[in-house]
Amino acid sequence: MEKTILVTGASGMIGTYLVKELLSQGHSVIGVDRRSNEFTHDRYRFCSTDLGDLASLQSILHKYKVDRVIHLAALAHRAGEADLSFERYRHINVECAENVFKAAEEANLPVLFISTVDVLGFVKGLISPATKPNPVSNYGKSKAMAEESLKRICSHYDIYRFSPVYTKDVKRDIQKRYYLKEPNLAYRIGKGETFEVLDVNGAVKAMVDWVALEPKNSIRVIKDEKLLDVNDLIVRQKFS
Repeated sequence: MEKTILVTGASGMIGTYLVKELLSQGHSVIGVDRRSNEFTHDRYRFCSTDLGDLASLQSILHKYKVDRVIHLAALAHRAGEADLSFERYRHINVECAENVFKAAEEANLPVLFISTVDVLGFVKGLISPATKPNPVSNYGKSKAMAEESLKRICSHYDIYRFSPVYTKDVKRDIQKRYYLKEPNLAYRIGKGETFEVLDVNGAVKAMVDWVALEPKNSIRVIKDEKLLDVNDLIVRQKFS
């Protein structure tokens, strides 16, 4: 059944993928972001909005017949940001998120909050929804606080903790980082390492699938089934 989905962070890397996939599945999308984009579609409406403005969010939900909210917008590890203080993280990732949650709750809308495995901090072994949060970064701490706010404010929600999301371009960059030319060979260095990561397509599928599910007020860790092994990325070969 086609729905109208409000997506915050619609102009971001993951957001642009999500918007297009929701539209391809027949849904309508209300995109919310401070940054404009040139993307157009008959079933897409873009709203340039500061999430710090609760009244603006309430107005958008009043204007459009929204069925569900996916809250993606966040300050993560952004190079080039002038202010990466905890106060800045708290404002964007907690206070602005609380505005989204409040507006959605007033409209009786289910919310999917995209959090991060960074809320768990440094963990030995594989993680699960039962793993106790112990964030160490400003990003992780602020997202953990937002998770608690969501639980307090909203009646119908789910939390998806994403592992680090990558695209094909990012994966190629990972490969380049591990290549060592001496003078014209790529070597496998040591035994390599394994990481839990998430392909952007898997992230998008999880969010699109959620649109058809009944919210369970649950927490899910979203990651690739297969661990990323550095050795799999590095191939011994001659360079031309």
